[in-house]
Amino acid sequence: MIALCLFVAAIAYYLYQKPRSSLTNVKPAYTLNANELYNAFTENEKKANERYLEKVIQVKGTVDNVEVTDSTISLLLSSGNPMGGVNCTLTKNKNVKENVPAKGGVVEVKGKCVGFLMDVNLVDAIIEQ
Repeated sequence: MIALCLFVAAIAYYLYQKPRSSLTNVKPAYTLNANELYNAFTENEKKANERYLEKVIQVKGTVDNVEVTDSTISLLLSSGNPMGGVNCTLTKNKNVKENVPAKGGVVEVKGKCVGFLMDVNLVDAIIEQ
């Protein structure tokens, strides 16, 4: 029993420490603006899930909010709707000083769409230059 617990703990630790995949050289399946993406999910979530879920997409939009933690940068791109937007989570690189976009700036972000929960959520995101 103890060996099983240690084995499960070792797997959990490995998965937690495993480096995130980089989307730098991944071509996006779709390129659109934040309004189009958000509206797709609010108008027909099932259809939008079939199209965008688990796919790498590139989204252009105005930064509505920025939150920085020790390990992540979270950008909320405005959708034109006060109820939600496109939430992009970027993993901070500990060896590089991150260029955090200012609120009100326009950015293009590439990330993996993981669904809709008041906001459309993109993870493993990177800012495209």
